[in-house]
Amino acid sequence: MKVISVGTNHAGTSFVRTLAKVNKDVEITAYDKNTNISFLGCGIALWVGGEFEDPSGLFYSDKEQLESMGIKVKMEHEIVSINEKEKFVTVKNLKTGEEFNDSYDKLVFAGGTWPIVPPFPGVELENIFLSKLYQHAQAIKKAVKSEEVKNVVVIGAGYIGIELVEAFYKYNKKVTLIDMEDRVVPRYFDKEFTDPLEAKMKQDGINLRLGEKVSEFKGENGKVTKVVTDKGEYDADMVIMSIGFRPQTKLLEGKVDMIPSKAIKVDSRMRTSSKDIYAIGDSAALMHNVLGPSHVALATNAVKSGLVAAMDIAGAPLEFPGVQGTNGIDVFGHHYTSTGISEETAKRNNIKVKTEFLIDKDRPEFMKNAEDVQIKIVYDSENLKLLGAQIGSFGSHVHTEAIFMLSLAIQKGMTLPEIALIDVYFLPHYNKPFNYVLQPILNALGLNYTKK
Repeated sequence: MKVISVGTNHAGTSFVRTLAKVNKDVEITAYDKNTNISFLGCGIALWVGGEFEDPSGLFYSDKEQLESMGIKVKMEHEIVSINEKEKFVTVKNLKTGEEFNDSYDKLVFAGGTWPIVPPFPGVELENIFLSKLYQHAQAIKKAVKSEEVKNVVVIGAGYIGIELVEAFYKYNKKVTLIDMEDRVVPRYFDKEFTDPLEAKMKQDGINLRLGEKVSEFKGENGKVTKVVTDKGEYDADMVIMSIGFRPQTKLLEGKVDMIPSKAIKVDSRMRTSSKDIYAIGDSAALMHNVLGPSHVALATNAVKSGLVAAMDIAGAPLEFPGVQGTNGIDVFGHHYTSTGISEETAKRNNIKVKTEFLIDKDRPEFMKNAEDVQIKIVYDSENLKLLGAQIGSFGSHVHTEAIFMLSLAIQKGMTLPEIALIDVYFLPHYNKPFNYVLQPILNALGLNYTKK
């Protein structure tokens, strides 16, 4: 059997490594138009911000490792077309310009995403950067170290944007954050979490310009100097565009079923509507266990989808259990995680929910180092199934990994009474008898035992 993998980052690397391990008789060819593979883009802000100096740790695999496993790796080779009826791809060697066809028995598409770049006037000016590839990270790090760069504007208050804001803040740059939404990270967290984060950012001197739309960039001598919005102008020696990402699935448009975002519909084994074509990673619309097929672009989902596709092709199928969009962020002393849907997301999707929010100490108050932790749960107002949760931790003890249990509870369709009876431990060193996870669930059930 001959298998072609289109794209070799998180999902693609996971796929080819798994398939090569479980079925050594399969001929695997991996094509990628980049010069490197398996880059952890989520580490860009950490590297830029000086958490570490050697970026080699941001790559968890390379061409040599894959080739040692018997995989044919073709870097700087772009797939320019896919013929799903005759089962071949047309490939362009980006070094030589040569084009050739390569046939397959199974095609696994891992095209990933690409940053959204609206056609703002002046967007072609120098010192306007994207943040996706290793090459982008190199350019950003070089620019921010320049003494000429004093004012940095970040467009987009999602995870990437906020993490880079903190990195630039560490360089003592004057940082402005712009977003058309009226809150930071609104997709994942409700106001109970974003309000204190925004307050801390303002306290640290970040110029938050939320609820503003960028209209153009101004420049001098070919370099950006200002960002113009519908409400003002902001000095900029450097700009980061982090508005969002779109699936890179144009090659399969009209050939497979897609959702409106152009992410590819797949079944529980990552198979598309076109025979012998799989889609994995950020190209795929994975089954969200609350919202249905959704574009949930997270590295954790990508690597698992690659594993599932590999096992299916190898003849040992696994059923993908769906996702909850479990995620986390650690910025400006705020350690946040969420899973499932927020209250705001429920409203946007006309889902009837109830919520419970709690701020509590992580361990008994008699302990010398008891610290604040906050949690919000979102649940179905009729059947009491958990649909979402958010956790905020602020002290030296980080409690965000408790979100894993709540993610599994959503995946399994558990109700609040069922979660309240999970067998958990109690030890004053770590938590309370009615800890910060169980207490909001009990409160939602009308069992508030908090001493007044």
